[in-house]
Amino acid sequence: MLIAGSGNLVHNLHAYAWGRHDAQPYDWAVRFEQDARDRIISGENKALIQYETLGREARLSIPTPDHYLPLLYVLGTRQPKDDISFPVEGVDGGSVSMLAVRVG
Repeated sequence: MLIAGSGNLVHNLHAYAWGRHDAQPYDWAVRFEQDARDRIISGENKALIQYETLGREARLSIPTPDHYLPLLYVLGTRQPKDDISFPVEGVDGGSVSMLAVRVG
């Protein structure tokens, strides 16, 4: 069975460097992506579900939840012995994380 969630961990189009795809990632985007990655690895799903409580970086990274929420469905499929990997990484335009999360 394949369950896919399509979205972006960090998705702030207001801050996106339109036309400058080589723009350096914003510090807040990098910090939130790393914090979320650490929580995904450790299974801290409750904090990821309550992302509004994770501070400024989370609020900037997730100004609207539509691109973030699919991640929670994917993480909900994780069983205790399932591995987590990140087959695609990188931030585009400074404020859109291309991080892909693989469960199992």
